[in-house]
Parts: sequence; structure tokens; C-alpha cells
Amino acid sequence: MWRLSTWPNGVVGTYCFNPARVHSHCSHVERAERERVERERVERERAERERVERERAERERAERERAERERAERERAEQELLHRRLRPVETGCHWGLRCMDGTRQSLLNQLMAWAANQSGWDDNSTSNTYWIYGLPGIGKTSLAHSVCASLHKGKHLAGAFFCRRDDPNLGDPKNILPTLIYKLAIIYPPFRSIVAEGFRNDPNLTPESMQHSLFIDFLRDLSGHPDHDLVFVIDALDECGDHQSRLGVMKALTNTGAQAPWFKFIITSRPEADTKRFFDAPTRPSYLRYDLATDQEATADLRTFARRQFDLVAATWYLSTAWPEESLFDKVISRAHGLFIFIKTLVLALQQCQDPEETLKATLQDSAVTGLEALYVLYSSILKVRIVQSHAEFRRVIGVLLITAPYRPLCEETVAELAGVKPNLVKKWVDDLSSLLYRDEGANGVIRIRHLSILDFFVSDDCPCDHRVSLQDANTHLGMICLRTMIDQLRFNICKLEDSRLANAAVQGLESRIKENISEALQYSSRYWSNHVCFTPDNDHLGVLGSLKEFFEGLYPLLWIEVLSIMGMVPIGAPSLRRVISWVNVSPLWVVVSLRSKATAMCCRMPIRPSSREFRMSIVSSSPSTPPSPSVLHTPIFHLHPSYPHSHPCRPSSAKHLLNSSRWKVASHCHGRCHH
Repeated sequence: MWRLSTWPNGVVGTYCFNPARVHSHCSHVERAERERVERERVERERAERERVERERAERERAERERAERERAERERAEQELLHRRLRPVETGCHWGLRCMDGTRQSLLNQLMAWAANQSGWDDNSTSNTYWIYGLPGIGKTSLAHSVCASLHKGKHLAGAFFCRRDDPNLGDPKNILPTLIYKLAIIYPPFRSIVAEGFRNDPNLTPESMQHSLFIDFLRDLSGHPDHDLVFVIDALDECGDHQSRLGVMKALTNTGAQAPWFKFIITSRPEADTKRFFDAPTRPSYLRYDLATDQEATADLRTFARRQFDLVAATWYLSTAWPEESLFDKVISRAHGLFIFIKTLVLALQQCQDPEETLKATLQDSAVTGLEALYVLYSSILKVRIVQSHAEFRRVIGVLLITAPYRPLCEETVAELAGVKPNLVKKWVDDLSSLLYRDEGANGVIRIRHLSILDFFVSDDCPCDHRVSLQDANTHLGMICLRTMIDQLRFNICKLEDSRLANAAVQGLESRIKENISEALQYSSRYWSNHVCFTPDNDHLGVLGSLKEFFEGLYPLLWIEVLSIMGMVPIGAPSLRRVISWVNVSPLWVVVSLRSKATAMCCRMPIRPSSREFRMSIVSSSPSTPPSPSVLHTPIFHLHPSYPHSHPCRPSSAKHLLNSSRWKVASHCHGRCHH
């Protein structure tokens, strides 16, 4: 420290050292330094912990993302595998086709309580199947759509399959189980993994080779079950296949209860004899049934539905809102006898007629009939008003619609071509009969029948003779038309392929080539001609035999196979020929002998191995001056001889000349394998 003192020469400052103060100051500095160092250490440790935590979190996040990517990739791969191998049918509920709001409510509540295992169902806890049945037109399909909507809302919907007799995919029972398995696999991942593993372990497993018990086997391998009971809805089972093909499906469905009580089924159908026998069998597992004809609320629901439908007619025709008067309205309800389709068809007819009031009164004149009989009377009255001439042509058109529906629905132009009538007639009749027929815009405008009861009507004795269709005659006529279509339209290299060695997948724009060069009538005829020819047991029909003889005497069978190849349908060729051979085998006519031998020879040459799905025709040189070579063998004829009219129809005379030529001979090859 400094002090001031008196000195002769002035004030002098002196520093006086104080150890205590110095020590205190040093201790303070050291303590501050230690605190700083400690803070830095703590900060470093905190930063290190944070870094380690960030790295750990980043690793965990990366691991989760990797696991999620792997899960998503595994899920995608499994879904692609199942979609490719199961080939499920696109079908499901349509919210716009449900029952009208406020109708069928009691039954819907009852079904939801059963699906959710709510109180009141303890006595039937082992019943995993609910069969709902009723007459055609009573509203089974609308109910099924409503059931699906309610199940979906309650998270109990596993999927649905809406059978249709006029759809080749929805009318085939073998598509039900693959679609069921696929839909359950999509919503329940543990089941999907089991199914995918099963298909990976069995590369030969296909929907065609699938046993009905396979579904139960997959369920048996599950170690758990979903949080909610699941329900699969099958509508209009009677429209799917025949009683033999439906039997296996129904057995598989009803037997699942023992392996998976959490999986249930709702089946709607007509009360067909085979279905009743199946469910009434004493060994059948427990099930529930409901007859829609006994629904106590059905009459009130029908009145509500009818009143709203008639309000639409009244609005269209500017009638009073109370139309029709109560007495007429009561007659309509009595005549319908619970059939919603009666009301719907009547309303559609009233919207198109010239005078709805008079038309309604005329429809209700005969008060002795009700229900299905009244529905057929309604159909007859619609035909009587709308179809006043050309009865024979109309029968052919309806015949084509009825017998092609199970195979492939057709557009107006193709129906006209196969029926042998003008396209404008078909279009006019579809417009006039819009209460019975409609254009399915979701399927490129193909013509469909509005309800299965209409199909039944046209082939029944209740249909007037002028409009009644004989399925046997219609199939015979269409079989000959299919043969004539192939004879007239088949051509060598019909799609103008530049290189016959190319497989379908390697041909650029193949779909557009098919659409441009192979008419829909030829596509249909090439696939289904034998189904119609062999439908009738009358194998002595001279017209059919004559058409077959003309077809097999030329190159048409080879050209037919080539068209099948372009469409990827070669495997159906041999079964088609076998069907014809079996059909003609029992005929006593002498003309059948040569026909049978030609068809048999053709069948034996068919490439029916799974690897032989495509076929090409080519013309090869047999001249000594032109030795055969692989390049020549597979080259189309128009490369070898530009003057050959490959784009013109192949006639028997030209085919004979071609075969007898000393320069050329016909060869066929399947993916590079040649068969002379």
C-alpha cells in the first residue's frame, strides 16, 4: 500500500506490503479461475452429452426410417406378390346404391349388433355366418351396400364381393376366395405376411389350383387376431356359377368359424333349392338366417321409397305433389308386394311414357297379380308399348345380350353386328327400354340388363311369344355368327407385325394395333365361338355343321390361333377344340367324320404348355434354290414376297393355292419354337 510522509525535500509515497491482502486477492483469482474451468468442463460435458444424445437420436431416427422403409418395401412387395398371384377382382360397395336413408334400419341395427358381438347375441356367439335371402327385386343388393357402409363406419368391414351373372369375373365362384384373401391381407398385415410366405413357398399356387381349405389353413397359422371382429359381405351368391361350384365356396366360408371366430360372413341370395339344402344340412355349423319377406318394417319402407320415387315423376311432369292419389298409391304398394324393383321399374317407365297418369292406371288394371308375377306383367306392358315391330330382330338382339353377358358385355355396335341388325335399331331400343336396359358408362358404354329378374323374364313363359328368347336357339344362331365372323374377318398377320419373332411384350403399340385391326366382334367370336356352338345338345344342326366344315377346311384355324396369340389367349385354344370334338363325336352324320379328324389334328398341334402363350404364322421357302435358314424361317411372308396380299382376307381358294405351291409351305412357331 502507499503512504504519504513528510520529508525535507517534499512528500514521499511509500508502498507497504500486506501479505494478508495479497493472499486474499490470489485466492479470489484462483477461485474464479477454478470456477471458470469448472464451468467450461461442465459446458463441455453438457455439449458432449447433447452431441451423444443427438447422435443417438439421429441413429434411432435413421433406424426407424430404415425400418419403416424396409417395412413399406416389404409391404409393397407382399401386396404386389399377392395381387399378381391372387388376381383379385375389383369389386366393392357403392355408397350411391345403398338403401334410402331411414329404411331397413331395424335390420341394419340387428346386423351391426351381431357383427360387434353386442349383448343379446350370446346364444349365437359361435355363428359366423348370416344368410339373408328373398325374392328377386326385394332389395337384397341395396341392403348389402348399406350393410357395407355401416360395417365400414364401425371398422368391421373386411371387404365385399358383389356377384353378377352378366359379368365374367363377378360371376365366377373361383374369384371369391382369392379376392377375400387379398382384401383381408391388405387390412391385416400379420395375415398378409402369412399368405405371402405361402405363395413364396409354392410358386405353382394359382387361383385355379387353390383348394378351398387354403383360406382356413392361412387363418390357422395366425397367432393373434385383429382388435375388431371383421365381416366379409357376399351379395347375390346365386348369380355366381352353378350349385356345384358354389358348394365349395360356401363350405369354406362357414367352416372358418372354428379357426377364426373373429371373422364373419354375410351372404345374400335368392332362396334357391341348393342353397337351402346346404344351410339346412344337420352337419352344417351354426348360422343365422333372415327372410326379407318377413321384415315387419318392409311395407313402411316400401311406401317411403315409393313416395319419394313418385315425387320425382311428379316433378318431371309438373304434376301435383300429392300424385298419385292415395287409392292408386295403395294399389301400387299392393301390386309390388315388397319388391322394390317393381317400384323402380315402374317409375323409370313413367318418366319416359307420353302420359304418366294414364300409363299408371293401365298398369294397375289387373289387380289379381302381385309380387313377381306383377313384375313380369309390368315388363310385358313396357315391351308392348315400346316395341311395336321388328319382333324377330328384337329377339335376336335380346338373345345376344342374354347369352353373351356371362362371358363379356358388349357395346351397341358389336351387339348389332352379332345379331345381324342395324346399329341404329339397337341404340333406339336401348333408349326406349331404359327402364330395363342401360349403358354402363363405367365400362366403355357396354349394354347391361338392369336386374336379373329381367333376364329370367325374357326366357320364361310369362314373356309374350313375340319377345320370348329361346336360349338354345340363340346360342345356335350366335355360334354360327361367330364362325361366320371369323371366316370373314380373319387375315394373315392381321395386326401387320413387322417381325413375327417378336413376343407380344416387345411389339410397340400392340393394344392400339388390336383395337384398330381386330374388331370387338372378332375378339368375342375368337374366344367364345365353341361355347355357343356346343351349348345345345342338338349336334345334328346342319347349319352349325356346315359352318364348322367351312371353318376347318381353310387356314382359318391357324389364323384363329394367331389372333388368340395377339390377345394373349392361346391357352384357351385347345379346350375350345376339345369341346367341339366332344360335341361332334356323338353325331351320326357322315359330314362329321372329316370334321372331327381335322379338329382333332388341329388340337394335337396346339401349343398348350404354359410357356407357349403366343403363336405366330409364317411362310417358309421349300425351294432347293432357297435353303431354309433360321432368319427365313421366322420371317413373315410379306418380307419374302412383297406381292402377297397379307392385309386381305384369306379365302379357301387362296389358302389351297398357297399350300399347294412348290415354293412355299406354312410354318408356325411359339416363342421361337417351330412346328411344321
